[in-house]
Amino acid sequence: MRTFIIATLCGAVLCGMATAQVEFKNESFVAKVQKKVHSIQPSRGEKRFDEIGWAPSILEAEKIAKRLNRPIYLFTYNGKIETGRC
Repeated sequence: MRTFIIATLCGAVLCGMATAQVEFKNESFVAKVQKKVHSIQPSRGEKRFDEIGWAPSILEAEKIAKRLNRPIYLFTYNGKIETGRC
């Protein structure tokens, strides 16, 4: 019961923080945070994964592959991926 109360209070605090409109007056702090956020964003090379043409279904993938004359790479997952077995 105690865990439920703590979780509920944490949820309420997070919801309050999400809905509050806080405006920071300290421009140097805002600039510092923006610089840090920008520096940890993935680089263009790291975002290559986003360039994969994902399809919602095998049928849709087949249509797209036929139209573009491209192969389909089908990745299936069964088991524990951290072992290297897919």
